[in-house]
Amino acid sequence: MDITFWGVRGSYPVPGAATVRYGGQTSCVEVRADSGARVILDAGTGLRALGQRISRTGGGVPARHHILLSHVHWDHIQGLPFFEPAYVPGTQIAVYSSVAAADELRPVIAGITRHEFFPMPLESVPAQFEFHEVEPGLGFTIDEFQVMPIALNHPFGAVGYRITADGSSVAYIADTAPFTEVLHKRHFLNGLEPLTNEDRATLGQLRADLVRSLRDCDTVVYDTHFLPHEYEKFPHYGHSTPDHGLEICAESGVRCLVLYHHAPSHDDDMMDDLAADYRQKGAAAGVDIVTAREGMVLAVGAPA
Repeated sequence: MDITFWGVRGSYPVPGAATVRYGGQTSCVEVRADSGARVILDAGTGLRALGQRISRTGGGVPARHHILLSHVHWDHIQGLPFFEPAYVPGTQIAVYSSVAAADELRPVIAGITRHEFFPMPLESVPAQFEFHEVEPGLGFTIDEFQVMPIALNHPFGAVGYRITADGSSVAYIADTAPFTEVLHKRHFLNGLEPLTNEDRATLGQLRADLVRSLRDCDTVVYDTHFLPHEYEKFPHYGHSTPDHGLEICAESGVRCLVLYHHAPSHDDDMMDDLAADYRQKGAAAGVDIVTAREGMVLAVGAPA
């Protein structure tokens, strides 16, 4: 099994001269089994290039594609209207999302293809879309992939996924905040609110469930959007830091942590410094740390 990074940014795309080495497209990761079977994690602007690749290699033949969404924030779905296979008649696209967001999934995706924003509405796209609910803790199977959804701490809710195939496992944890200062409930309208004892218990359970779900995972792709001093300014945004990701992965016995969902303000030079710094921190903790770059391919279970 291997994973390819088609989009590594969070919040909004920033392609340009300052992000050439790490990339500027938003969240999209392809997971491929040894058989060639594929699942797609998130549908940010990186999905466009993946769709072009599929069209070139597939010869325009209709196929069935599986897209697992962490949530429906803009930077995780913006690539859907530009996914070339959707314009091949006979293509089937199965979209998976959490129960919390499932009711809104179809209208949200239909909304980004409204005539004010896009020339072709969702109902006119040749491909057939299917929408599936997932629930944290309830696993399911896609081809040879065993998929386990994981609850995360993010405004309106988000899910991660642990995917197992070919005797190895990868987890995709985007987006999530740490499990300390803020509990991001389904409706987060009034900024930061004092944590109740019930909130603290919920956060503790979310963290314990995540650690258990990641236990002995080969590779974990983790939301490390903020540096620690940045997180202190924006704890209500629902994103984590490399330090929190490393803490979780070290506790879970994870072999390789991939820093992901980079802040749009982090240019290539800043990312170089960050990558070198956390590679050393990971070595001290016994965890290989890789910094995601657009176009990077990682063999899951192989040495980083």
